[in-house]
Amino acid sequence: MIMGLSGSLKAWFRLLPHVRREHRAIVFDNRGTGDSDRVTGPLSMSDMVGDALAVLDAAGVEQAHVVGVSMGGMVAQHLALDHRDRVRSLLLGCTTPGGASLSSPSWRLLASTALRPLVGPTRTFPLVAPALYAGRTRREHPDRVRADLELRISDATDPRTSYAQMAAIARHDTRARLPELAALPVTVLHGEEDALVPVARGRELAKLIPGARLVTIPECGHMLTTDAEEQAAAAVLEHLAGATTAHSRAA
Repeated sequence: MIMGLSGSLKAWFRLLPHVRREHRAIVFDNRGTGDSDRVTGPLSMSDMVGDALAVLDAAGVEQAHVVGVSMGGMVAQHLALDHRDRVRSLLLGCTTPGGASLSSPSWRLLASTALRPLVGPTRTFPLVAPALYAGRTRREHPDRVRADLELRISDATDPRTSYAQMAAIARHDTRARLPELAALPVTVLHGEEDALVPVARGRELAKLIPGARLVTIPECGHMLTTDAEEQAAAAVLEHLAGATTAHSRAA
């Protein structure tokens, strides 16, 4: 399971209990987050793919179902394209094939990242929240948004990590290669109210991968499991069940 921009493994706290009821789940801190080593220079998608492979090797896993969200979904695409033998299936959440279809970083995201060292995450979080959450969640479930804020505060990810990751995201473009993933079980999961990575990007991603299944969730923004925990978890578990069955038949 590969987390997105600035997030540590703790950001899986809503989805992880659902997955662990039926599957072994491997989570890790992306470089520069959580307990991992600090980012000291530029980052590329290849760097992050290498980190994911090192985690699989350390866990003694030759091949895994890979779940990636946002930036983690981009890393997952490169992992599957460059190391197909290590990937059993893909669940790509709230992400994009990149290239010309990749929107410029949200001004809210850029501003909150720049201001965070000066005024702290508590004061910058309201600035970025509209880019991350559906309106209904912000209105009716502020407790869930508050829990995410507390997690961000505890993570205290260095802005240098966020900027290095953003630079890697800006260079991400798998559009020409995605047809290579034909016959790999792939589900693309996207919130219909995602303001950070519009749902059109998810539709494009699914269209570019032969046989990919697209699942969209109404009244859901970028933070899939905050806005729609049960629906998102159900989609992930349905994907894993189908991909596991397909792998067993092929074996």
